Amino acid sequence: MKLLVANVGSSSFKCQLLAMPSEKVLAKARVERIGESKSPVEWLDRHGGRRTAEPQLRNYVDAIRFVLEQLTNPADGVLANLREVDAVAFKPVCAKGGITGAQHLTDEVLAAMEEFNDYICPLHNEACIRAVKSFRELLPGTAMVGLFETFFFSDWPDYARIFGIPWDWTEKYNVRRSMGHGASHFYVNRRVAQLIGRRPEDFNAVHLHLGGSSSLTAVKAGQSIDGSGSFTMQGGPPLSVRSSDMDGFLVAYLWSKGEGTPKQIVDRMMTEGGLAGISGMGFDMRDLLAAAQDGHARARLAVDTYVYQTRKYLGAMMMALGRTDVITFAAGTGEASVEIREMILKDAQDYGIRLDRERNARCAGREALISSDDSPVQVWVVPTNEEIVVARECSRLLGVGPGLEAKASTGF
Repeated sequence: MKLLVANVGSSSFKCQLLAMPSEKVLAKARVERIGESKSPVEWLDRHGGRRTAEPQLRNYVDAIRFVLEQLTNPADGVLANLREVDAVAFKPVCAKGGITGAQHLTDEVLAAMEEFNDYICPLHNEACIRAVKSFRELLPGTAMVGLFETFFFSDWPDYARIFGIPWDWTEKYNVRRSMGHGASHFYVNRRVAQLIGRRPEDFNAVHLHLGGSSSLTAVKAGQSIDGSGSFTMQGGPPLSVRSSDMDGFLVAYLWSKGEGTPKQIVDRMMTEGGLAGISGMGFDMRDLLAAAQDGHARARLAVDTYVYQTRKYLGAMMMALGRTDVITFAAGTGEASVEIREMILKDAQDYGIRLDRERNARCAGREALISSDDSPVQVWVVPTNEEIVVARECSRLLGVGPGLEAKASTGF
């Protein structure tokens, strides 16, 4: 079976074409900075050669179409036509009614996702739904499946999930904390277990997924017990263009000051907030670090806020665990930014974290231990692979392959 895994992020689109259940990677593509004047695209042709381009891709539909054109390019594409794709797998975030785990993306499931479009997960859900509908048009009759991001967080204890609100709202609307990036956090947890030579149930870890959207989770004996998420997907450290943690009464206050309806206020928070709102110049951490170095005051403030809030959550997750054996960095910023990792772990020796600056400086986008040999808490960089997690569980749903936990023991 040829399975195309489509990963629609907050500002990126990645995909892998895999032969399942052998998991042979037939093609890869990655698009960044969607919606900006130039969107860097990288993909592999049928000969394994690396190709790049910088088209202007206004939205996710543009990005998907551009990538599919490369995969079916007569000159060097890996597919003769799109009919060779047997199924498309997605990484949707959340849906109404407690829908989670691997699901067929039927009209009913898409409708449950749309219920969460306005306030809970407006950017990701809308983009994913558009992507599913676009693929349906391009690949009529092809199975559309998905692994919901919340699957790794369904076992949080109640005391870590509820809010201090009137109880009838908690029950009537299922108002509880959760979060996204489940595929990333699951992959990193199982992969670092292999790297340190221990079973997932034999160690505790804090995983940092730092990128266009960021989250942290505490994993105790292989189970996520808490994280930086909230009721909506806006919790945690500052996000790219979305406001993150804030007092819920702020919306009411801004409404009272004539800043628009609650929906209009939320829409601005979703598109003009986060790192872009603080910096006034964008959200890409590479650009922010360079501008801060050149004296851009608001870029410096954005970087410092991001680092400070991430450090606060790291401390909270370590306290939730009681004992931390491993800390990992993953995703675009976590994997690539030597500076951000060092700033987050600065002066953390009293917490058992001893960063080896030389190891950290040598590590960019690859697996590596970056703590010193005498550090009580090991610190690793583990490039995430959300696509393989989605592929394994969605293949199980389609009757091909044994699924996540059965495969995790044999290696990622």
